[in-house]
Amino acid sequence: MISKECDIINIKTCGAQDEELELGPAELLQRDVLLSELRGCRVRLRGNPNTLRVRDCRGCTVLCGPVSTSVLVDGCSDCLLALACQQLRTHRTRDCRVYVQVTSRAVIEACSEVSFAPYSWSYPGIERDFESSGLDKNSNNWNLVDDFDWLATDRPSPNWSLIPEQERITCWD
Repeated sequence: MISKECDIINIKTCGAQDEELELGPAELLQRDVLLSELRGCRVRLRGNPNTLRVRDCRGCTVLCGPVSTSVLVDGCSDCLLALACQQLRTHRTRDCRVYVQVTSRAVIEACSEVSFAPYSWSYPGIERDFESSGLDKNSNNWNLVDDFDWLATDRPSPNWSLIPEQERITCWD
């Protein structure tokens, strides 16, 4: 079910299990998007949302064009995410792979088995969406992650890792 109220696009469960969900540039332009309680869904957001929240999703693939501000991933498990944004905050999430282009440093908290690789999803019109988002494509801190549960500076966090280059997805469709 996709509902559009005010400036928020809300994709909620209400039967959203094992579904293909897609929104385009006209629907997403500078809107706030909430993906909530999805199960086994494949979501393609081709366009430039203002913010994106991915909450309590299980076994989903979420492919999103450039987000102008922040992405919050909370309470998710066994998901594959492709995200481009200024800020990425990940909370209470486990066993997820994140392909990210982020201009600040990604933040994780109360997470485990989260792995990162550089953003590699593409679609016709993505260059236009990067321009309208205001994101600097030359600034990508995909491998700089702050773990708020791991403050030791002399050892790497056990809660996140980098996806080995030979295991990274290069073709998404």
